[in-house]
Amino acid sequence: MVFLTSLQSIIPIVLLISLGYILKGRGMFNPTFSGNLSRFIMSVALPAGVFVSVLHHLHTSDIWNLRYGMLVVVLTYVIAYIVAFIMMKMLKVPKGRRGIFINMVVNDNCLFIGLPVQIALFGQEALPYFLLYYIGNTISVWLVGVFLIELDPLPNVGDRFNSESLDNMQQSRVADTTQTLRVNVPNLEKSKFDWRKLLPPPLLGFFVALLFLFFEIPLAPILHNTLNYLGDMVTPLSLIYIGIVLHDAGLKSMSLNKDSIGGIAGRFVISPIIMFCVIMALQYGAGIVLEPIAIITFVVQSAGPVIAVLPIVANEAKSDLPFATGLVMISTILFVVVIPIIMEILTMIGIKA
Repeated sequence: MVFLTSLQSIIPIVLLISLGYILKGRGMFNPTFSGNLSRFIMSVALPAGVFVSVLHHLHTSDIWNLRYGMLVVVLTYVIAYIVAFIMMKMLKVPKGRRGIFINMVVNDNCLFIGLPVQIALFGQEALPYFLLYYIGNTISVWLVGVFLIELDPLPNVGDRFNSESLDNMQQSRVADTTQTLRVNVPNLEKSKFDWRKLLPPPLLGFFVALLFLFFEIPLAPILHNTLNYLGDMVTPLSLIYIGIVLHDAGLKSMSLNKDSIGGIAGRFVISPIIMFCVIMALQYGAGIVLEPIAIITFVVQSAGPVIAVLPIVANEAKSDLPFATGLVMISTILFVVVIPIIMEILTMIGIKA
């Protein structure tokens, strides 16, 4: 039952990615389309989606009542970043992949996949705890994760691929991808880090939503509906974008290497172990006991696939786009297998919803 529920949530995602791949192959999108699409998602649709989601699902009273759960989330993210950094050093992840690798280990897809799966598996009872995780994940992604990727561009855009080892068809795909990445991109050697990127549009949308909540600012229905429509675009457009980039990069972007295997191990093994250990440490060390539904929600969510917008962020930062795209594809596919396993392990040790 758990396996079938997870599968039903994953199949539409895979189909949308496949749609982007097929349409790009049929020549429906020109080389500049994916770059413009990524900027629209990052600057318009995603901030609107984050803003509306916070207003829909979060209440000010929930924050204090669930403070111990928030403590678990914060400690888990802090430890996860430290562990991810150590893993990156041990695996000698090359420049252009380091920020992506750390995000693979630490940050997961909450809204696009996590929320529907959590509701399908555990019902509305899991929603408050999911929202705590979502708050931590949102801040982690847009304040820390994106910052790390911005600090880690490839030495130059041309180094994304080794053209000498590609046949003519692959070189054509490389040319399409490289052209997409170079659209409206300034010379990397002359560019300097923009400190305004510490507050990217999605995180700004999150903080503005918190102001609306705390000060009980009413939102006009027309504006609310408009933002809601924009937010609803994020998931399908992001997944179609992944399909487009995957076509440009070629299916070899999904190939396994030490970096991708390390990231996968971090996402599906290390991350949930860290979450579980933090919960147990607080329980036996500080007497903070969480409800079983909270434990299951946190552990399952910590093993979610990597954020769907990772390729978009990598594109904007001029990092290794094929590597990011491959990680999204692989982690999304593996997620359907990992979740039933985690559920079974939790059941075996006596933790049930």
